Amino acid sequence: MNRLLTLSISLVLLLIAFPLISIGTTSGPPVLWWAGLAALVVGGVLPPLRRLFPGKEPLPEPTKVGLPEDDRVS
Repeated sequence: MNRLLTLSISLVLLLIAFPLISIGTTSGPPVLWWAGLAALVVGGVLPPLRRLFPGKEPLPEPTKVGLPEDDRVS
């Protein structure tokens, strides 16, 4: 999975989690509360897991940084 897809899934899960937890605790069946809790945990764990297990995307080439490489400095 690419980084954007992983972070998008995480965001959607986190946005869905709080209404599910709220509905499950107030008037809905307890299954909604558990589904919301599971969505909250999975959505919160995805970004750190993404950092621990990097994908096979190539890293960008390093660029020259500093005053000797800057064209504005004479």
